[in-house]
Amino acid sequence: MAVALGCAIQASLNQGSVFQEYDTDCEVFRQRFRQFQYKEAAGPHEAFNKLWELCCQWLKPKMRSKEQILELLVLEQFLTILPMEIETWVREHCPENRERVVSLIEDLQRELEIPEQ
Repeated sequence: MAVALGCAIQASLNQGSVFQEYDTDCEVFRQRFRQFQYKEAAGPHEAFNKLWELCCQWLKPKMRSKEQILELLVLEQFLTILPMEIETWVREHCPENRERVVSLIEDLQRELEIPEQ
C-alpha cells in the first residue's frame, strides 16, 4: 500500500501536483527493480545493467530533477516505516504533497491522543 502512494506521487511529479492519479507503470517498474534477483542474470555485469535499466524506468532521471527523485525515494522509505494503519489512513486521504503527508500524520496522532482530565 505504501508503494501505491509513492507511485501516485511519482505520477503527479510529472503533472506538478502530488497524488492526482496512480501510475500503474510506475508501480510495475518499482516492483521489478525491488524484486530483481542476482540469479536472474548471467553475471555481475548483466545484473548491474538490468538494475540500472529498471531503476531508470522507475525513477525516470531524464525527466525528473534530483530533488524529485530524492523525494520519491525518501517517501517510499517513509511510508514503509509507518505502522500499517497510519500508512493506510494517509493513503486514503490522498495528500497533495510531502508536507501534507507529514501534516496528516501529525493530525492523526493528535486525534488519537487521550485528552488530559
